Amino acid sequence: MLMLASHDPVDHVLPHRFFKLLDFNFNFGVEKIPLLNIDFGEPQLHFTNHLLMTLVAAGLCFVVFWRVARPYARAGPEPQAPRGTANLFEAMLQFIREDVARPVLAHRTDAFMPFLWTMFFFILFCNLLGMIPLDSIVYLLSGRTVQHIGGTATGNLAVTGGLAICAFFAIHVSGTRAVYFGLREGTYGHHHPEPGESHPPRGASAAGAAVKAFPLYIWNFAPHVFAPGPDAGMTTKLLLTVMDFFMWVFLLVLEFIGALIKPFALMIRLFANMIAGHIVLASILMLIFTIGKYAVGFASAFGCLFISCLELFVAFLQAYIFVFLTTLFIGAAVEPEH
Repeated sequence: MLMLASHDPVDHVLPHRFFKLLDFNFNFGVEKIPLLNIDFGEPQLHFTNHLLMTLVAAGLCFVVFWRVARPYARAGPEPQAPRGTANLFEAMLQFIREDVARPVLAHRTDAFMPFLWTMFFFILFCNLLGMIPLDSIVYLLSGRTVQHIGGTATGNLAVTGGLAICAFFAIHVSGTRAVYFGLREGTYGHHHPEPGESHPPRGASAAGAAVKAFPLYIWNFAPHVFAPGPDAGMTTKLLLTVMDFFMWVFLLVLEFIGALIKPFALMIRLFANMIAGHIVLASILMLIFTIGKYAVGFASAFGCLFISCLELFVAFLQAYIFVFLTTLFIGAAVEPEH
């Protein structure tokens, strides 16, 4: 109820600074960037309540899964069936692996599970911690001296943007690695043995595969819609090659835009969904003092109860959607015909 004392319904979702960590200057020590005539000023990095909650969420991930994994480390080759809290988290781990990742990644699933599991539970813990009124609890217990402890870290664009950047690099680094290992194993571009071929061609050297991997990934980033067939004549092949190149450049630009939009959409979707519920909840509570009627008070209380239940569902849903879409994007990147 202390959010009623705020001057606006978004005060409790905004980042609040505790202390300054460091000063840094994007101008590299000069007054303005030469030629561009741009002055980025003197930005400062502060420790905020949202940064605090990301550390709390990371600590919870470490503690929870250390306790979940400890019985397996002690049991040896025949671990006991999980019970209690461990059973709850293992059911969620199993769901993410078998129902989200495996249908998309197939035999590559286990290689990506540490990343996908970490992202899912980190986002989930950040979402759930935002539903706990730590700000109000600490404010009352401290004798009304300590404020703004707590908040929804995933209601901050910097946090969701950082998660989206992690997803972006995971997608395209994984795609480049898939090309590299395909070249090393001699399977790149050979999904099935050619007629009369009993085994795939010889793989490239490590240095050759490393040099070719990223250019080949970019070359196949956009489809080659006019690629000439093996039976095309010289004139036809030349014409189709020219048409294919120009169409490929056009489609490559569109694909690059799409590659940037995907993490941007992940960032905005998570941020908007987490911040919207808290603002609506605060706005409904403020109706109690704005209108001052008992009927409005009862209606606001029931409305807040409903919104809180919806927020609990959204906390799980948004963690699932973020990981599900990231899995789809990784699956598209690691396939040779992406």
